[in-house]
Amino acid sequence: MGRSIAVGIGGACGWQALAWATEEAERTGDRLVLLHVCAPGSPLDKAAEIPTPAEVELFDPPLARAYTTTQTRLGGQRVALRIRSGEPAARLVDASTGVRLLVIGAGVGGRTVRRVLRHAHCPVVAVRPETRSPHGSPLTGHVVIGVDGTAAGRTAMEFAFHHAATHRLPLAAVRVSEASRDDYFSDDVTLSTHFAVEPAALELLAAETEPWALKCPTVPVRRAVLHGRVVDCLVRAGLGARLLVVGDKRRGAVGRARTGDVPLTVATEAPCPVAVVPLDQREADPL
Repeated sequence: MGRSIAVGIGGACGWQALAWATEEAERTGDRLVLLHVCAPGSPLDKAAEIPTPAEVELFDPPLARAYTTTQTRLGGQRVALRIRSGEPAARLVDASTGVRLLVIGAGVGGRTVRRVLRHAHCPVVAVRPETRSPHGSPLTGHVVIGVDGTAAGRTAMEFAFHHAATHRLPLAAVRVSEASRDDYFSDDVTLSTHFAVEPAALELLAAETEPWALKCPTVPVRRAVLHGRVVDCLVRAGLGARLLVVGDKRRGAVGRARTGDVPLTVATEAPCPVAVVPLDQREADPL
């Protein structure tokens, strides 16, 4: 079997995470591993690590329906259900070993999301109910990537271009600049020239996107310089986006809770799915 995607079922936004992961697996052909974390000593915990469909139906009918529906959509050989007991964040981190992608729900709260983002061994996609703007957004329908000129940002850029190419979506590269007076958007067809834009921001966007634009010539690229705070601008850029991608250069860092956590804040506040890609993350070996 080829590559795998793991998805956490249950908890806040767990069903939305399953829907996103199923669509991703359907498009990429990846195997999908459904992970359900139950309370220690619960009936499912006592049943088996890999329970029979009858046991799942007996103890958790909604989980059984989700499992069978996903099997019907993707094919039985491409879907596996794993039952684990214990602390959800720890089990999700365990599930991130050996998979290409981990998908989790990012509902109200954030403690579990924080621990998973800090310790997962692969890129993590955090899914919340999407918010749509009644007036639309310049980046609606795009894969949006935050550009900061760091090594982590370049790793995230690679992820974003591959996702855009696989899903045949346009990509928007966003640079946040407090020096700019307003928002600025440009692509190969149109160019906004009536805003005062920081030249260094434009140069950085061009330098960071050009190598991947050449490797993925079918991906339309839009560039944007947004004015304001980094977190606020990235959350705003996610309005209507298909996926917002950010790099994480401090995954596993002990002091990040004290110094601020842009990936966590974006993952729990953005109005679209958010992919958090750790520095120098390489595709994991298949299960």
